[in-house]
Amino acid sequence: MKNFFENVYVERSIAIASLVFPFLEINAVFGPKFLTTSDNIHMNYWCREHFIAPIAQLYSTQENHIGAFIVMVLVFDCAVRKTLPLTLFCRFNIIQAVLIDIVCSFLGVAYTQTAYAARESALGETLTITIYFGTLFFIFYCAVLISCGRYPKCPVISEGARLNVQLFR
Repeated sequence: MKNFFENVYVERSIAIASLVFPFLEINAVFGPKFLTTSDNIHMNYWCREHFIAPIAQLYSTQENHIGAFIVMVLVFDCAVRKTLPLTLFCRFNIIQAVLIDIVCSFLGVAYTQTAYAARESALGETLTITIYFGTLFFIFYCAVLISCGRYPKCPVISEGARLNVQLFR
């Protein structure tokens, strides 16, 4: 089993797959705001029915949201405590993806608690688009670097992931 997780392709695939947590979170909160406001009716319909609806259905009930959170905590725990024989590279990237998801959750809560007038203003729209595309860019950046076998670096998040990996080395 240990040799299976030490395979380069398996460790990189697991590390990239862990980025699904922040991807789903950012698209559940900010995706409907941005992806369904186009002037193109067909594009709005396609995004709403084929992209946003499955993610929204996943996060639609409190039980599903709590279930996704529990899965994320279990994955985080397995990566930190070394329950599975994952490599250091894979553990670091899993922890970093979970920390990115925590930041996305915080941004989503802060966004929903902001006053309606502030959210719908030009500054609010610009901030929403910046957060959405910035997070998607960072997820893409992480996926590209992971596929090349390098460690993605983000000032605060990478340091937190490094500290958690060193905790149970």
